[in-house]
Amino acid sequence: MLVVAYDNRSEIEIADSILEELEDAMVRTLLHQEIEVECEVSFSFVSTTEIKELNREYRDKDAVTDVLSFPMYEAFIRNRETIIKNNPFLPLLLGDVVICIEQAETQAQEYGNTLTRELSYLSVHSILHLLGYDHMEDDEKSQMRRIEKEIMGDD
Repeated sequence: MLVVAYDNRSEIEIADSILEELEDAMVRTLLHQEIEVECEVSFSFVSTTEIKELNREYRDKDAVTDVLSFPMYEAFIRNRETIIKNNPFLPLLLGDVVICIEQAETQAQEYGNTLTRELSYLSVHSILHLLGYDHMEDDEKSQMRRIEKEIMGDD
């Protein structure tokens, strides 16, 4: 159901068990959203320096962030059936996810989470972005947070 192409450009080693948890979180997200075709995601782990550069280049924000998502399709949710139907190739490329592992570690400590739990949440969050969800407006934010909680099993 999901092909993930990992690229670790950070200096922090990511255990296979963590990658398995991330893939599980991403698959749960696709199932929750009723995406029933094989999909592919490019998934990179980067340093604080690199994510800051990417954030500045693509979002005009000169700051470290935890995750950036680069969807292949701008309005996937609204046009999901057309995109899937008109794409003769599988897996369907959803886009790219870039996570700053150092920032994820910091956030995990701040929120009292394990690194695995924090990375799983960021994976769910990113896949939702690749599927067209956003959190710029309050109603979008509350919808996205509700979905994230359902997928993560949070009360």
